[in-house]
Amino acid sequence: MDEKIDRHRRLADYIYDDLSAEEAGVIEKEISSDPRWSESYQLNRQVKNYLRAKVLLEDMRSDPLLEDAEKLAEMAFALDAPGESGQEPPSTKPRRNRVRNMVVISSVAAGLAIVLAVGIIPSNLDQDRLFDRYYAPLEASDYTQRGNDTQAYLDIALGINHYLEGNYGQSIDQFQNLAADPALQSEVDFYTGLSYLGLGQYSLAQSHLESVLEGDSRYQAEALWYLGLSYLKTENYDQANKVLAQLELYDGLYQNDAQSLRKKLRRLIP
Repeated sequence: MDEKIDRHRRLADYIYDDLSAEEAGVIEKEISSDPRWSESYQLNRQVKNYLRAKVLLEDMRSDPLLEDAEKLAEMAFALDAPGESGQEPPSTKPRRNRVRNMVVISSVAAGLAIVLAVGIIPSNLDQDRLFDRYYAPLEASDYTQRGNDTQAYLDIALGINHYLEGNYGQSIDQFQNLAADPALQSEVDFYTGLSYLGLGQYSLAQSHLESVLEGDSRYQAEALWYLGLSYLKTENYDQANKVLAQLELYDGLYQNDAQSLRKKLRRLIP
């Protein structure tokens, strides 16, 4: 075996703690006596730490419960991204690459140190954690305060307010009484679907929310969002991704949340 190759392999084994105490002692003497060998050792150590930090930051970037860590990871990875052209002048490329790599390594290592210092540890990503992170019952004002005293409106308001108060079973019962009126179909399907979602009955929630998308457009954005969450919960990731992608056409909260959730979904889609 080439002596130079063997020496580098022994250095790698030393860095990854795969040598005996006696062999490690020999390498340490070589490092202390040879400046160029010492520099090679330092660079290899930094690469090892960089790779380890990058793996950890990648987990943090996709952890739905670690928003601060996610932002920190994004900043570190932004530094690690190549420039638009991906090219540098030949005369300066080696030196700049080395400087750039050192900056990236330092940035990731510093970010990792901050994360560990505050006790942030990445968790396993799964559909339940993502759902819990993004799901919240729909918020709306009290519909009985809007001044419309028609019986149909009051019946709708009663069902909606049952939902807003977390009385999902009562909301479903109320809207079932209104299902025969075609003019109320959007409200019936939408709030019945939300109520089933609140009860954890996801197949029924999906059926009603899908019906909303086939009809009136008043609840399109909201129906897409909650249908996407329902698909997520039942591990139908492709459908969740397709539904959430449609929210890019809508400005506002759902658009931003959908984009964020879709990024995390990529970790779950095979």
